Amino acid sequence: MGTTRVKLNVYDEELNKLHFEAVKVPVVNGLQDAEQLYQAVRGLLDRSIQLGAKSAGLATYRASVLAWKDDGKPLTPIVTWMDTSAESVYHKIAPWIRLLGRIPPLDLIISPSSPLMRFLKLKELNGSMPEKRMEWSVDAYLAYRLTGRYISDATNACMTGIIDPRNLRPIDIVRSLLNLRFEMPDVVENSESIGTYNGLELNCIIADQQAASVGDGAVLPGVAKVTNGTGTFVDIPVGGFVRRGGLIPELLLRHAGTSYYGVEGYLPTTGLAVDRLLEMGVIRKYEDLDTEPYGDVFFMPALAGLVVPKAPHVRGSIHGLEMNSDARSIVTGFIDSIAFFVRMVLELSDERVELLRVSGGLSRSDQLCRRISESTGITLERKRDLEATSRGVALLQMLAKGKVSKDDIFKPKGNVLTGKGEMEKTGIEAVRSGVDIFSGGRTPALEERYQSWLKELEWLKSSKSYFRGR
Repeated sequence: MGTTRVKLNVYDEELNKLHFEAVKVPVVNGLQDAEQLYQAVRGLLDRSIQLGAKSAGLATYRASVLAWKDDGKPLTPIVTWMDTSAESVYHKIAPWIRLLGRIPPLDLIISPSSPLMRFLKLKELNGSMPEKRMEWSVDAYLAYRLTGRYISDATNACMTGIIDPRNLRPIDIVRSLLNLRFEMPDVVENSESIGTYNGLELNCIIADQQAASVGDGAVLPGVAKVTNGTGTFVDIPVGGFVRRGGLIPELLLRHAGTSYYGVEGYLPTTGLAVDRLLEMGVIRKYEDLDTEPYGDVFFMPALAGLVVPKAPHVRGSIHGLEMNSDARSIVTGFIDSIAFFVRMVLELSDERVELLRVSGGLSRSDQLCRRISESTGITLERKRDLEATSRGVALLQMLAKGKVSKDDIFKPKGNVLTGKGEMEKTGIEAVRSGVDIFSGGRTPALEERYQSWLKELEWLKSSKSYFRGR
């Protein structure tokens, strides 16, 4: 389940894709119809049963919440992670609570961009909710509708701000401060049976970016993944639960009693920015993103605000237009901003990354992949099947059924360049055929442009009054 599309991918046991289809479920002003989402998911699961599927898994977009009754009927729409009203909700909470939110570790949880603010918005959307109700993220809602179990997977649960990633227990002080007194779901692992739907086994439930990390073999340190979809998400595995460089600490995976951790930085709306460029006629088709670099324009595609660094007031900026600027200049500014953002996140992580793997529809752009590799100085792999999230869900189902081992997918030897420049495929990675390699080094001109971009970013952070028209 992406934010605006629900996708069905059907694989065989060798991870050959047998079927694909997708259904759009629109988001309007940051809200999504919960019943419409459920019906889309149910319809695609019914389709998979018709196609002979025996096992299914769910990957859901994250940090998006709703309320529903015990019969499954939604009480509110889904407040998605794209909702831009969180800052106004934040300023309605007591000043002393906001002050506490400046003290670690509460600064990660009580902030304008925190999912907790979306829980508070549910009360604004429905001020007369019954006492007996469920309030949680999308994964729990869908699991409840499909199986009758009130559960949340560990990766999604830890993105709510209510569950501690270090021990998977509720953070009681947060619930008390914000008066979040609804019933809590049981937290489950990512690769286990969670029930059945019309006879179809459900053997995996996980957050979408974490599933993509599994699908790209980026669960242990050394390999990081970049998903360029609705947004650009950079997820970097680390050795434990850590805070680094203002990045978001996350639980990448919970399996067999062991937690695997990472840090994340993301630009929320890069894919949506492309849609706007298409609608405005700046580009005519996705292939226009592959133009040669031109001009000195910077285009920060943060249409819903910056998360890393924290600057929710930034709503997108095009800077540096000159007399000879054209559509190529804007495209170059867009591509470079994504590439530079990836580099910045890697540097903030202070983690040694030897290989990048990219997925998501926007990663079809050769120029984007090339520019990321050039900016970071790291070899980049792009599988021609860009559905890393679905691939991760399939692998976790195979793990749950005992058809692959943990080491097969957690410690992939991978598609690596041999001394002769050829590809060597080993382990489960042998099924990752069709991989494009991008390897580029930094140039003085690109380094200078990156430093200029960092200065531009600092200016944006300090320009709140300009964005608010004051």
